[in-house]
Amino acid sequence: MRKVMYVLIAALVWASILAGPAGAQTATNTGDESVLVRVNGDVTVPEGESHGVVVVVNGDLTFAGDANTVVVVDGSAEFLGATVETLVVVSSDATLGPETVITGDVYTVDATLMRDPGAVVRGTIQEEVAWEVASGFWLLGVLLTIGWALLVLIGGQVMAAVAPEFARRAGRTLSTEVGATIGAGLVLWIALPIVGGLLFATVVGIPIALTIFLVILPAMGFLGFLVSGIRLGEYVVAREGGVGHPYLAAFLGLLMLIVVGLIPALGPAIVLIAGFLGSGALALMAIRGMRARPAPVEEPLQQQ
Repeated sequence: MRKVMYVLIAALVWASILAGPAGAQTATNTGDESVLVRVNGDVTVPEGESHGVVVVVNGDLTFAGDANTVVVVDGSAEFLGATVETLVVVSSDATLGPETVITGDVYTVDATLMRDPGAVVRGTIQEEVAWEVASGFWLLGVLLTIGWALLVLIGGQVMAAVAPEFARRAGRTLSTEVGATIGAGLVLWIALPIVGGLLFATVVGIPIALTIFLVILPAMGFLGFLVSGIRLGEYVVAREGGVGHPYLAAFLGLLMLIVVGLIPALGPAIVLIAGFLGSGALALMAIRGMRARPAPVEEPLQQQ
């Protein structure tokens, strides 16, 4: 796991390098742990020179010194009596010359590694490690998707049990007052974040801003998605003559949205629209609730 993290860190380094000016070279010294970066150019590290990290992109590296980590991308590298802890080679050719010692592991992605009999690799040579990293992210994505789907389905059942009439009223608002729902959604997702950003400028407003971004908006998005799913389920249940089954409506509607959400490109957009419209309906109901005047309390008639 520690070595995979090295590869991920290297990927971030590559992204930052490619975003910077071409041909840039930097060396930030921190004692013996310097960082040497070269883009679109060749680098020679002589014997006796030490670095913490050496990164070369689109260039040739001749290395005879010492380093903790060496990353070569889209180029070539020759190691002559060098000592390196971790070597990462991407779309490049690397030659481990005589008396070169790799104390850790070597990672290659679409690369060619040539090794002299006098070179020593004390760790392992892991080829096409990108596939392993991609598989790990794929598995993590599957687990997160399953967890999200279960959370949504359970949340729908809870809403159907605790507040079925509230969910139906929000769903009717969504489908019968589309314009007002969209307007309330724009206020919620555009105006409210602007207010939260302005509150960050004051010490007193920071807790309120954090509440807006970390509590209110995520909660409204989640509840809005539930409202949209329940409303969709009511259409399905009504066609089957199953009116009066809020649990079934919540399950079927949310399951349909979850399945549609798995469609590449189109699915995430539909999920966002469903959350936006449902949260807009909730925001509209909240606005109207704040404007409504409380009904006068009738005092009981006193008997003479």
